[in-house]
Amino acid sequence: MISSRISLRKMLIRCLRAAAIAGLAISAAGSAQSGAASLRGWVAFEDVAYVDVQPRAKVQLRHDAPEAGTVYVTQTDEHGFFVFPHTGLGRFMLTITAANFRPYSADVYLASDFSGNWAVQLRAIRKKRAAR
Repeated sequence: MISSRISLRKMLIRCLRAAAIAGLAISAAGSAQSGAASLRGWVAFEDVAYVDVQPRAKVQLRHDAPEAGTVYVTQTDEHGFFVFPHTGLGRFMLTITAANFRPYSADVYLASDFSGNWAVQLRAIRKKRAAR
């Protein structure tokens, strides 16, 4: 009877260890990084009221690594909003262009599980006046 208690005790300890290891594995898998990021933003336009229909802008996110060749492209909606719902990771060049407005660009770093917001105002291109 004593030996059966010892072997039962050893079996119980082994089962608890196995359960603990399995719990750690499940916990680690649940907190693993997704390997993706997202970026949302809003583009305002100089001299255009927010309540007016906004011009459309082309928004481009180009991966910094030349060999990657990854480029995400979207367009702003009628309110100036844009979204890249699922992007890769790393350094990117964010470029925003619209007719009659100066282009905008910035370096952006997107880390795993990053979800960021970006806001920018594009400045209008002013026509130069002729010298008198």
